[in-house]
Amino acid sequence: MVLCGTALVMSGCSKEPSEKQYVYLSDASITFQYEGNEPYSITVEASPVDWTATSTASWLKAEESGDKLMLTVEDNIDGLERTATVEVNAGSAQQTITVIQLGDDGLPMRFRKLADLHSSVVSPNAKWAGGYYSVSDTNTGGSVDNIVFINLDTDERTVLGPYPESLMVLTSVQCMTDTGLLYAVDGGLGGMKVFDVNEKDYYSAEASGFDGASLGISNVSADGSMWVGWVSENGHCRPLVNQNGNTEMLPLPKAGFRNQPYGEDGDFDLMARGMSTDGSIIYGTTWDNKDCGMIYWDAERKVHFVGEDQRKVTTIQRPDGYGGTYDYNIVNGMISWSGQYQISPNGEWIAGTWRTETSVNEGNQIEEALYPAFYNVVDNKTYIFEEYGDGSGMVVTDDGIGFIGTPSMYTSNTQVVKIETGESLGTLKDYVFDKYGVYLPTGFLVYLTPDQNFFWGATLESTELMVVAPNWYLGPTL
Repeated sequence: MVLCGTALVMSGCSKEPSEKQYVYLSDASITFQYEGNEPYSITVEASPVDWTATSTASWLKAEESGDKLMLTVEDNIDGLERTATVEVNAGSAQQTITVIQLGDDGLPMRFRKLADLHSSVVSPNAKWAGGYYSVSDTNTGGSVDNIVFINLDTDERTVLGPYPESLMVLTSVQCMTDTGLLYAVDGGLGGMKVFDVNEKDYYSAEASGFDGASLGISNVSADGSMWVGWVSENGHCRPLVNQNGNTEMLPLPKAGFRNQPYGEDGDFDLMARGMSTDGSIIYGTTWDNKDCGMIYWDAERKVHFVGEDQRKVTTIQRPDGYGGTYDYNIVNGMISWSGQYQISPNGEWIAGTWRTETSVNEGNQIEEALYPAFYNVVDNKTYIFEEYGDGSGMVVTDDGIGFIGTPSMYTSNTQVVKIETGESLGTLKDYVFDKYGVYLPTGFLVYLTPDQNFFWGATLESTELMVVAPNWYLGPTL
């Protein structure tokens, strides 16, 4: 059986109407079963008539025959859903066909790739996934945003919108609740929009006591009663926690990441990024001089640097460009970028990147090395895995299983370790296969639910214009 989607139409025009170039397709999205499929025919109307079609996957064959495009898929022997595209080109005009091949429902786990969404997130207990996509607005020449909710108990989708640029210009989604609230960044008007799948509506997020400031919400509790994030005021970021509608600024470290004092104008930048399931432990980042230092607040809201047991600050002399020198502190310590899921559900473990800094060339240069690391909050102990080279601690479980992303930037692979013993459990593929007998397609892990039965990840892909990382999920079969 094959399911078809409505064809999209895109055309490009030259100066003369007679030279109009276009591609029209009878179908723009096709879904095949995991095995036993017949070839599927798509009618192509194009100018110029010598159009071409190119498949992005070896399992998907695209053959041109007159005005017909024949799509043929191999049986899906791995049994997990997979997605590919076919590009149809005629001169400067282009159309893309999305092809999905379903997985085997007899497997213990199902795999879904969200290649159609620009940005997506999952709720804490994997009740919902949510995201958005943009399409061209033929009336204004701009674009409109559509919000997508996926009920992960059924895989059914609900779409809200379209929302024109006059209302919002979404740039990413940040987090969502198990009750169906999705938090998205409005890059046009600033702040956050909250979309409610139950009310089929949206509103602007607010923080009591911080009216008029630009608000960022990074993570939210399952029931929506608590969130962490930051507010931007006068060019600086302040870390926030909101509980039951009451917003407070979290305490600041005594000094910055490099032990530098804060200026009189309060020139510090800190963001709260994530939290334990009960909200007792919150972690975040410092952005003094873009240092990305990692901090956390304990149950009493006292602030610490993550990895403080091994953290080392050394003062060196650097040339000032005028024949003299000035003091500068280099730091060996834990850093993080903008990860939202780097804490274990019970708050005992925090994952991050251990960065060492070395002065070279008489202080003219600072060399860095990055290693995956995990910090135990209870024992105040840091575990650094230099043997994995350039990498980051991505995800960590309550029982001390660490997921390492390599390399630290443009992450493409995941290794799994028992943190306290250092024992390797292989790659993410190995780990999933050993646990469920399911072969996971390539990618890296972003989040693992507290029950460790739902995996949320991404796969790094290169396009002609950019590198993208569409999300996927692996969860129990429905």
